[in-house]
Order: sequence, then C-alpha cells, then structure tokens
Amino acid sequence: MSRVRLQKAEAIVLKRHDYGEADRILTVYTRQQGKITVIAKGVRRIASRKAGHVELFTHVQMMLAEGRNMDVLTQAEMIDAFPRLRDDLVRMTYAYHIAELVDRFEQDGHPSPQTFQLLRDSLAALGDADDPFVVARYFELRYLSLIGYRPHLFECAQCATALEPGGAVFSAEAGGVVCPACARTVSDGLRIDDAAFRVLRFLQTREIGVILHLVLQPGTRGQVEQALHGFVRHHLERELRSVEFLNGLRRVARTVDLAPSARARPDTVDAGAGAERSGDPLSELP
Repeated sequence: MSRVRLQKAEAIVLKRHDYGEADRILTVYTRQQGKITVIAKGVRRIASRKAGHVELFTHVQMMLAEGRNMDVLTQAEMIDAFPRLRDDLVRMTYAYHIAELVDRFEQDGHPSPQTFQLLRDSLAALGDADDPFVVARYFELRYLSLIGYRPHLFECAQCATALEPGGAVFSAEAGGVVCPACARTVSDGLRIDDAAFRVLRFLQTREIGVILHLVLQPGTRGQVEQALHGFVRHHLERELRSVEFLNGLRRVARTVDLAPSARARPDTVDAGAGAERSGDPLSELP
C-alpha cells in the first residue's frame, strides 16, 4: 500500500467556489509551486477548523496531500488575514482585482517567488495605503514587468528615443508611451498629460513603501487607470470582472468619491499639482 505524499505550501487564496455538499475548490498562488488548484474537503461544515484559514486573499500555510486530479488540503494555518480589507468594500474589490490579474495571467505550476512576494506585499499595502487605487496601479505595473510585459515609459515604444515630458501618447499596441513623432503611427493612442506620465514612471520604479501616501488628482487618476486598463485588456484580450465591478460601484456612488479622503500631511504627495515642491519624490523624475 503506497503512502500518501504530503507537502507544505505557503499560499495566498485567489478565488474559490463551492463543490458538492461541503467542499470548496480553491485556486491559490503558492511560493513553491506557483498557481495551483486544491480541494478543501468539508470546509463548509460549521465544525470545520480550516474554514476561517482559507478565506479569500488570506496568506496561509497549507499542508497538502497528493490527490488523483488535484491536491487535497489537510491542514491550514493562517499567517495573515489582511483584516483591513474585510471592512472596506473598495479595498476588498481592489484585492479581487490584483488576485484576478494573477489568476488570468498565470499558468498552473509555474512558480515565481517575486510574484508571490509582490502579491503578498500589495495585499498588505491595500489596507495601509491612503488610497488603494494607487496600490492597484503599482501592482499592475510591477506585475506586468515580472511577466515580460513591462510598458515602455522611458524610451519610445516605437523608435527607442528617450522620452521627455510633453505630448506623451500611451499605446497598448505599441507597448507603452510613444514620442510625438511616432504618435501618428499608432491607432490606439491615448494622450496623457505630464502628471500622468510622471506618475506612471514613478510607480514603475519605486518600492511599495514609497507610494502608500501618494495622492492623485481626479484627472491624473483617470488617465493612469485608462492607460493601464487598456494595456492589460490588450494582453489578456478580455475585460476583467473586477474592472466591471469597480465601474458599477462608481455608477452607484454617482458623485461620491470612492477613494478615501487624504488629509494634508507632511509625507503626502500630490502628483497632479505642485509636483515640483521641495522634497516631493515625484520631482526626482524628469
């Protein structure tokens, strides 16, 4: 009689769906194996000890038994539940957005420790940031770089000329920003102002701790989001459900700003205006 093979996996729960009367199928991203699918037997029963440890977006240590079609979750110990996400619908939706990005782009069984760490750090930052919108855009840019789709933001995506502020046009088909001379050659060009151009470069090149208190003007937010959503949609060849849900929240809210209001504070950066102030980290970029 063969012995059941057991293995540990440090994982983040990306999505789940009910299976049978009491089980759940979990899609998780693990540090050791990348994206995998596991079954949590009996987890929907009231007496289950594993249920609270495998909620969406939890960081968990798993013990898995090798199964015929998928691994079976035998033990689960929560490392971090990211509790601040649970009390805020907007932050939770942005968590769903970055988890959906990973789920859509990743193939099963292709580990990337850098992707795991980025996912884990971004979920934590969604709870800490003044504005979760900024963390979502940071994640998009850094994750796209990890999987080989880094947008060109410092050299023209067409002719490789060094880009300067003024007249920037973002093209998903070209692979990023194109210079004014090449802008005439792209069919999907989106004109972005200097503030949006600099914010994109800032988010692509800074560590996550630096961007937690970044505050963007509404116009800048719209341009950055439109550029990156178009870029993701071009490579996935489909729209994300999380984007549709966020747009629905905005329609319901109407004139209510979904982003948390950011009171003036010494370490707050306003990228839409006054970006040349002394000590403003955005002023480091041309």
